[in-house]
Amino acid sequence: MGSEARAGTAADVVDSERGWMLRAALPLLLFAAVIALPFYRVWGRWTAAEGYFTHGPLIPFVCMYLVLRKRKELTGKAPPEVGELYAFGIAAAVLYFVFADFEWDKRWLFAILCTVSLGYVVYHLRHLKPEPWKPGLYVMVPGLLLCVFTSVHGIISVGWFFSVVLTCGLVLYFLGKRISKVLWFPLLFLFTTVPLPEYIITRVTLPLQMFATGNTVQILRSPVVGIYCQHQGTKIIFPARERDLSALESGGQRQPLTKEVTVGAVCSGLRSLIALIAFGMLFAYITPLSKVKKLILLAATIPASFIANLFRILALALVTYWWDAGLATGSELWDRMEQTFLSSFVPHLRKISNEPIHDFTGIMIFVVAFVALFSLERLLAYIEYRQKLAAEKAGIETDDAPEDLDE
Repeated sequence: MGSEARAGTAADVVDSERGWMLRAALPLLLFAAVIALPFYRVWGRWTAAEGYFTHGPLIPFVCMYLVLRKRKELTGKAPPEVGELYAFGIAAAVLYFVFADFEWDKRWLFAILCTVSLGYVVYHLRHLKPEPWKPGLYVMVPGLLLCVFTSVHGIISVGWFFSVVLTCGLVLYFLGKRISKVLWFPLLFLFTTVPLPEYIITRVTLPLQMFATGNTVQILRSPVVGIYCQHQGTKIIFPARERDLSALESGGQRQPLTKEVTVGAVCSGLRSLIALIAFGMLFAYITPLSKVKKLILLAATIPASFIANLFRILALALVTYWWDAGLATGSELWDRMEQTFLSSFVPHLRKISNEPIHDFTGIMIFVVAFVALFSLERLLAYIEYRQKLAAEKAGIETDDAPEDLDE
């Protein structure tokens, strides 16, 4: 009898695990059908050559990873081993590179990877015990209706926004309030995939271009750099130098050869600002700092983005001043640098990158910003550690204690 009872209990557990997953299958299929059109349209904004939301395709995978980190709170089971996650990530990367060269729409590849990853997450959450919450309908139903309406009318940003709202509503209604509270950040983080409407980008870009151009001119004119230049709109104009005088003559006089740098829309800093705010949210969330210091770290992404973009424009301006504007947008600069004193320090500069210097400095924006944010995080952690030691010596329990987000 005892063995039969144990067998019956085990069978009930398996049935309950399969039950919620089977009940979730139909809503997931309907959800996929509803968001197919807004996803098809938002993909173009994500993958545009000079777009501002190229980080969009990465966010769903980050959110699924964050859900797995919460497995203990959700099911009482330990999160998957790091090695298992690495193995799954490598398998997904191999799958991507194998099929990436095929002549088909990359949307399908992304959808396949998302489906496989979601199945992996659901498998690890099979012990989950949903607690459906009916007020979630007040989020799910408006999200569904507005998602369909805006997508049919071609409103890309708003349509995808309500797709994310629909996702939150599904989690609230089918999984319950407690589980939604545990998953608050992954659900919130999904909103960073929503592209800003074009009219907002257009209105914000020009002031940022002017801001970046003006500050670069101030740095160039400063006593430290000492290069005279003129500021005209979004252009930085360098007057002629003796060695830059044109060989052409007009009316018996040689005409000066001026050089100029135009700060385009992509160089305004908006792209790096949007991407770094998303990264700053994630970094602040996973960092074991107190709430106040997390907010400081998140707020620091804004000046870090502007400063890093300023260094990029400054580098391009100096390349234009010392050589010419063509080198700033081409890859010939590496050849020129190999012929200078730098060749003794970096004998194979071309091996560093074959990208044009303009694109290379775009990558360096994120390197500079990441280093600045990581350095600030270490400083804040040290300050918090010193505060904790001081509080312990004084016998005071501080309320500004770091949070362990995985416990």
